[in-house]
Amino acid sequence: MKAKLQIFCDLTIIKTHLKTLLINNFSPFIVDIEKILNDFGNEAECYNCDEILAIDTHLDFLENFDNVILSGRQRNSTVINKVNSRIVKGALVLNKPLLGICYGAQILALTLGCTLKRMGKVRDLINIKVVQQDPIIKGYDEMEMYESHNFCISVLSPDFKLLGKSISCTNELFCLKNKPIYGTQFHPERSGKPGRDLIENFLKIR
Repeated sequence: MKAKLQIFCDLTIIKTHLKTLLINNFSPFIVDIEKILNDFGNEAECYNCDEILAIDTHLDFLENFDNVILSGRQRNSTVINKVNSRIVKGALVLNKPLLGICYGAQILALTLGCTLKRMGKVRDLINIKVVQQDPIIKGYDEMEMYESHNFCISVLSPDFKLLGKSISCTNELFCLKNKPIYGTQFHPERSGKPGRDLIENFLKIR
């Protein structure tokens, strides 16, 4: 599934065959996201974030995809931050649906005016209470999702609305008001059926 850098030279090839742009921030769970996308028969291409850095025209590149998923990460990196912020801003300009997972949600939040805080390490299944219904969590009032992080979004900016919270993190699931841009502090790709349902619902958003 992993794309080669030379594909960047011919964006018409990407446009013909792709649907989801999956940004790999060197997450240990990237294969789980890829498997779920494959299980749904979803066309997707996975790019390492350092490959994306080599692209000069991010908006032109993003035009060739229907939606974007930002993975989690294991290590801090200014390059990873720079690349993901560019993608978030591009998706906002082009009105592309975007799903940020764990770190992906955190950089989405930071890019668009929210704040983070350090917390104790969380690595467990956590019960998420739905506080506002949305198509991405259709049919759920609460969900058990897997978490692995030591930062969380502490304050959402007024441009966001809160969709789900837990005892470990106030802002577990959120979206930008009037835009199909979502963040999950948890890892839906490691959370069984509720997580698969969330990803499937995201892929249906236009």
